[in-house]
This record gives sequence, C-alpha cells and structure tokens, in this order.
Amino acid sequence: MISGASVFYSLRSRSAGGFLKERVLRILVPLLLVGTLVINPLQVYFERLFQGKTTENFLAWYPNFFHGLYMAGGNFAPPGVGTHLWYLLYLFVFSLIALPLFINFGPGKTSLLTRAGRVFRRPWAMLLLFVPISAASAFMEAIGLGFLRLAGGWAPLSFLVFFLCGYLLYCQEATREAIRRYAWAFLGVALVLSWLHLDAHFGINLKFAGVTRHRADGSLLPFDHQAWILVQAFRGLLAWCWVLALLGVGERLLNRDSRVLDYANPAVLPFYIIHFSVIYLVGLYLIPWDLPPLVEFGLITALSFAGVMALYELLIRRVNVLRFLMGMKPLKR
Repeated sequence: MISGASVFYSLRSRSAGGFLKERVLRILVPLLLVGTLVINPLQVYFERLFQGKTTENFLAWYPNFFHGLYMAGGNFAPPGVGTHLWYLLYLFVFSLIALPLFINFGPGKTSLLTRAGRVFRRPWAMLLLFVPISAASAFMEAIGLGFLRLAGGWAPLSFLVFFLCGYLLYCQEATREAIRRYAWAFLGVALVLSWLHLDAHFGINLKFAGVTRHRADGSLLPFDHQAWILVQAFRGLLAWCWVLALLGVGERLLNRDSRVLDYANPAVLPFYIIHFSVIYLVGLYLIPWDLPPLVEFGLITALSFAGVMALYELLIRRVNVLRFLMGMKPLKR
C-alpha cells in the first residue's frame, strides 16, 4: 500500500523514464548486488551454522552458497527467493507491470488510476476496494496457488492489488481527507471483524464446518478447501479495513514534520535490507542460552535494533558507495 502511494508522489516530479531509472537504482541495484551476493549468503550461512551443517568461517563457506537451490534444500537463493528480499523483487516487477496505469497523458495530464481514483473519494466507495483484494486472494486459493502466500502471507496477485490501491487512495486529496475523517470508524470495524475471524477460526463461540480450524484442546480439524476459499475472501475485507484504519490513524497522529522522521525516512530501505541478517546473527548466539521466551525476545529485539542502527549510522549513511548499493542518494560534498 505504502509503496503504491509512493509511486504517485514519485511520478509527480519524474517522467516515465525517470521513474524507471529510479526503480533500477533504488530497488534493482540493492536486490541484485547486495541482496543476492551479500545478504542472502549471510542468512543461509547463519542458518547452516545453527543447523550444525558447517563450522567454516563465512569466507571459506561462501563458494558453497552457489551449490543447489535454497528452496530445494541447497544453498543458492536467487534474487528475492527464500529470504525477505522477495519484497524488492515484487515491487520492481509490479512497477513495470503497472507503469501504463501510472503514466500521465491526455488533456488533463492524468493517469488512468488517477481518473479511476475519483470514484473512491467517498468512504463507502473506498471500503468497496476490498472486493478486488478478496477476489484476488480467493482466486489464487481456488486455482491451487494458495501456497504462494509463503512470501509475506499473501499471494502475488493480492499484493499487486494492494499496490494499485495504494496509488488509488493517495492520488486524490479528498480520499486522504476521508481516510483521516473516518479513521476511528474504520478501526472499530477492523476490530470487530478481527474478533469474528479469530472466534470462528478457534471455535470460541462461533463454529462453522471447514472454517473453524481448531478443537477446544487445540488440535486441528480436517481441512476444507472450499471453506478456506471463503476464509481468504473474508480475510481480504478484514485486511482492507485494517489498512484504512492504520492509514487514517497515521494521518491523524503521525502526519507532521519532525527531526526523527527526517532522519528515519532515508534509512527505511537500508534498515529493511540488513535487519534480518543482524537478527539471524544475534539469534544464532542467544537462542542456545535457552533463556525465558520473553527475555530472549527482548534481548534479540534490542540488540538487533542497536546493531542495525550502528551499521546504518556508522557505515551506510556516511559512505557514498554503500549508499548507492543500498538505494540511497549520494551525500553532497
């Protein structure tokens, strides 16, 4: 959603060619050079260390990264496959696919999505955008591709719809105002739907054949594919209400300039790229201590955050080569 909204703001000051260049530098360069050659090998290496499958240091093990596909039990994870960097791959591909919908043209110099966005300025119309999200999710489940939700919890087609909806919502100032105005209503609906979803899933009060997945003792009930298609459709509505609620509350409470946001905004992509590797490293040494779960979670969270921030502040933020590799603009000397 946020990536789709950012496309609208990006194209306000760029041509289609400039947008493609920005996508290559900001997404493809980090994905191919840093992700495939550094981040993916590190994460697979830490995993193999944890599993006891190697005792070599990273540089000695590195050639093994290219042996066999990760998803098939080997080590090599291609760009965006097997690690959290799938998001960058999806985002780049979606940007190419949807570019014709983003380009401004015609007498009014507006895009197809901007023209379509005028329909969704009213809250009831905005809420109806859950329909394509639910349809995409249910469709992927119905044709047997629900397993693709392994990447981020949604199938690729659903992510594409969310991406387009982000542009739709933010290309109209009136839509943003409606999101802000009805934020608490959206939040209330999201909370009610979440309770219904969890209640039905665990059979607390509501029990539906094929929808309720757990008995009272926690054991799983038989899987019903047809019912699960309906669950995915309901999940689309639930997710969309949460998106509108979070965006609306953000518009109300967080939409202001601050030094923290000025500092954090350029750090978003580097933080995302390196955070999993740091978490893996910290977890590799902490998990064997067998600490109480909450203590372990707190330590991994605090130490990982500190490690990511140290790498960003002391290295990435200050060195232009690293800024380029992380999709950031160079420092002006």
